[in-house]
Amino acid sequence: MAVYYATKGYVLLFSEAIADDLRGTGVTVTALCPGPTATGFPQVAGMSHSRLFNLLKPMRSADVARYGIRAMERGKRVAIPGMANKLLTQSIRVSPRRLVTTIVRKLQESR
Repeated sequence: MAVYYATKGYVLLFSEAIADDLRGTGVTVTALCPGPTATGFPQVAGMSHSRLFNLLKPMRSADVARYGIRAMERGKRVAIPGMANKLLTQSIRVSPRRLVTTIVRKLQESR
């Protein structure tokens, strides 16, 4: 999971940098950051019994896709669907890194 999350961080920062490079060209880049989503991912990743997918109610994939398309059409650089996901992403900015990694690890564990 460490590589998975590090890659997500890289893709987000890379997307924001490309979006800035393309500013004024008419081309936009949107990074969709949905949080837990009801797909086959938890089963394939062996996470179907994790707290992440059981404590939090995953969003429906169709709702996430619609949100992402609307954000892309508006030219938003980062699209985070769902109020809980938005609050979580903001809390990460002000929380100590060690606390964040501990909480994420706990969410990955089985109930």
